[in-house]
Amino acid sequence: MVGVLIRMKLAVLRHSTTDAKMALSGLGWTAGICLAVTTLVLASFDFSHPRLLMDLLAVTFALWALGWMVGPIFAGEPALNGEHFHRQPIPRRTLAMGLLAAALVAATTAITLVAFGALIVFAVRLSWVAVVVSVPAVVLLLLLVVLLSRVVTLLFRMLAKSRLGGVVTATVTAAMVSLCSFSWVLIIGVSLLLEYGFPPTFSTVVRALPSSWGLIAVEAAGRGDWLWAVGPLVALAAVVVALFLAWSALLGPQRIARPVVRGSSAQQAVRRGPLFRGDQGAAYLKELRTWWRDPVRTQGIVMGPAFSIITALFPLIFGFTAGFPFVGAASALMAAATCANLYGQDGTALWLTLTVPGKEKADVRARQLAWLTVFGPLTLALTLVGCLLHGDASLVPWALAGTLAALGGGSGLLVWVSVVALVPGPDPHKSKNSPMDHGDVTGQSFLVFFLVALAMCPALGVAWAGHALDLPALLWASVPVALLTGVLCHVKLGSVAARTLRDKGPELLHLMRSGKATSTAEELGEDAGKSPFATMSGKRQTVMWSAMAVGILGLFPQGLAPLGIKLSGSQAKVWFLALHVPEPWQWPVIAVMIVIALTGFWGAYLLYRTEKSRLQAAAAAPPPPSQDTGGGDMRGTGAAGPGAGADRLTSA
Repeated sequence: MVGVLIRMKLAVLRHSTTDAKMALSGLGWTAGICLAVTTLVLASFDFSHPRLLMDLLAVTFALWALGWMVGPIFAGEPALNGEHFHRQPIPRRTLAMGLLAAALVAATTAITLVAFGALIVFAVRLSWVAVVVSVPAVVLLLLLVVLLSRVVTLLFRMLAKSRLGGVVTATVTAAMVSLCSFSWVLIIGVSLLLEYGFPPTFSTVVRALPSSWGLIAVEAAGRGDWLWAVGPLVALAAVVVALFLAWSALLGPQRIARPVVRGSSAQQAVRRGPLFRGDQGAAYLKELRTWWRDPVRTQGIVMGPAFSIITALFPLIFGFTAGFPFVGAASALMAAATCANLYGQDGTALWLTLTVPGKEKADVRARQLAWLTVFGPLTLALTLVGCLLHGDASLVPWALAGTLAALGGGSGLLVWVSVVALVPGPDPHKSKNSPMDHGDVTGQSFLVFFLVALAMCPALGVAWAGHALDLPALLWASVPVALLTGVLCHVKLGSVAARTLRDKGPELLHLMRSGKATSTAEELGEDAGKSPFATMSGKRQTVMWSAMAVGILGLFPQGLAPLGIKLSGSQAKVWFLALHVPEPWQWPVIAVMIVIALTGFWGAYLLYRTEKSRLQAAAAAPPPPSQDTGGGDMRGTGAAGPGAGADRLTSA
């Protein structure tokens, strides 16, 4: 049974892994290996505080366990789960044992095992008895995190299709993205900990976690205290058994009923104001209700504000509050990026729009207006609150201009990108539990993020000119410039999106239904008509996303952020590299960071453009000659015209 499930898992992964997934997995494995090696090296250090090494290892193991807990939210559905076998006469304990063995056969498990090898490195420094105790401790710790991950996966599935699950998913996602963006600020915190050590209360709490029990047992074995050497291992084994039994009980088909979405009452339905009348008004009302009811849309509502607020709270470690006024602008920017697949989120419901000719523009405008209704007041309120908390009136025009430009640019760009680069997603009633199973929209999100940031540049450029020339009128002129830029993006790009939806609506619906660009792709070649993100090789995608990450990190955290601090006159250095070098070199370092960022963006664009040009050339090339020897039959079929195909479809 175990061998069959392991071979089945490997076969599923072998036939379902695409180049895009391999590229992302490769980046993740590389980062995981670096973290695992860092954990091993940490166990070999000597510190001035005798108990500091144990505290650091306890925190590190707790972070590994946390990573296994939150991983199911983003990793997508596992290759094998209990639902695949619910019609088979297999006892649940036997099935659970086989699935556990299959789960252990994974690159992530091997990387985690290497990281937990730090426990053996720590034991070597104590005694050979501690080494003997460390081996079962490592095995139990690995089983703990794997089973904890599986149980959390099943519990999360109970919430995933509700609005509460959407809030939890978006908040955790925002926290992880923000932490990854500014994780190197922890270096400063680590330096302080190495000097002063952990607070006693924190040390006690982190050692009480099950992830630290193996460490406690090894340390006790080194001291010759057999009660504390055996007791934590027995307790850890009991927790592992309890998690296994809980997982076995939860395996099988999901028995949790789907959340009931109640419609409006008849009395509420007839009370429609001017905004809800006509074709656009009806679509606008439908969109507002979708934003309120759909858990996927709930993730989009929470993701932007959560990311911007968490990011603005990081500098509070240093008492820096100049980022507060820009929370609203950052929220609008992230909201546009996370909603870049607006039409793809609706699945094949697109046919409801296409079957009513001439209503494409009303549908696009309704979506734009609904997005502005949801995020406009929210981001403006965040901007106002941030300005009040910071208290520096000189940053108000900057913050207001950035927010207005991001709102207007986002409302135009997100509908345009969601039409011209639509990513097929499941129908809402078939929505999966993980955001990764809603369609790979990474490329769309990066594209919209970059384009909206570009749309903010004219207004921010005017603000910078007003600040540099000490002209308050020019500084405040950035606000109407932002408003004008936003209106132009909203109107022009919305019109382009409506025309594209009208001209290529059937092709988009075919893409949503089948996952293939068009049926003509088979005539023009295997890759013709597909997105460059779908046809690019794994190596090129790895290079492209790495270049994009370099661009984002160089432009925003290391380029524009210290630039804003310098322009504001603040003396806070925070964690920006440019502000920690001598004064004459600060501006050159900022310029170098921006150049590095733009180079990264340009490199990513060149890779994308090269692949797109290849696909366009494949589409423009004449189709290969038919290998069918029955030329007369082919001509007869062609002479029948589209009507024959329609008759066959009708008869079918």
